[in-house]
Amino acid sequence: MSNRTAAHSRYSRVLSSLAPWRDAGGRFVPLKAAVSGLLLMPALWLLWRMLQQDLGPRPLTELIHQTGLWAFRFLLLSLAVTPLRQMLRYGRLTLVRRMIGVASAIYAAFHLLLYFANHAFVIAKALREIVTSNYLLIGLAALIGLLVLAATSTDGMVRRLGGRRWQALHRIVYVLAPLALWHFFLQAKADVGEPTLMAGLLLWLLGYRLLRRIFPAGATLPWPGLIALALGSAACTMGGEALYFWLRSGAPWLLVLETNLSIDMGLRPGMSVLLAATGVTLAALTVSIRLARR
Repeated sequence: MSNRTAAHSRYSRVLSSLAPWRDAGGRFVPLKAAVSGLLLMPALWLLWRMLQQDLGPRPLTELIHQTGLWAFRFLLLSLAVTPLRQMLRYGRLTLVRRMIGVASAIYAAFHLLLYFANHAFVIAKALREIVTSNYLLIGLAALIGLLVLAATSTDGMVRRLGGRRWQALHRIVYVLAPLALWHFFLQAKADVGEPTLMAGLLLWLLGYRLLRRIFPAGATLPWPGLIALALGSAACTMGGEALYFWLRSGAPWLLVLETNLSIDMGLRPGMSVLLAATGVTLAALTVSIRLARR
């Protein structure tokens, strides 16, 4: 490789890292540009609310909550890329998986930074509170893991670690996601609607990967298996919510299950999981039918 070619290659990699809407060759990619904008929207929304003084009586607490919430949402979204890519036969989704994961780590880092700001950046005081609180320790462990994954997400780190070691390292996301969810549940206290929904979606995402391992690489997953996965994830979400309220407040578990099957009070987490999983399965079936007709 000539010096000019090597310099151009280094320039392209730097440009790609500074402009996430470009590929490794420095070319503009509309999909990456659109996803970059969407990943930035929550931050801009929070900034707008801050400028409008619309964050309530405890603005820092609201910012801490919202950045943590979006960090976990983007973490789930990054885990959803592989199932969606495979089921919808849209390989280009791979282009945005890494940037979604990095965005999750960035929002999580701001989550911690705002927590320190809430303690007037008296780091020793903040750390004492963290080490004496189970849910804060769990959250910190998940955050450190996400930052490690973000720091090793570059092409350069893939080359240094080697493909197998890099993949092995990044599989810790399957531990970090449940840790982050546990932190979310403990922090949510009484209002566990969204954590329960996220738990159901995470269950489907991990269940899909287990189902994928049963069949040969590249094989189409059987529709009965995908339907069973959707039903099972929804049923576990409903059952988990009923168990939670029964253990916490003695609420009749059967009543909670009946509430999940009714829309009079809006969609409960279990039904939302069922609709999301069924929707993706039906979309995948539609894609398969169209491809078969060609």
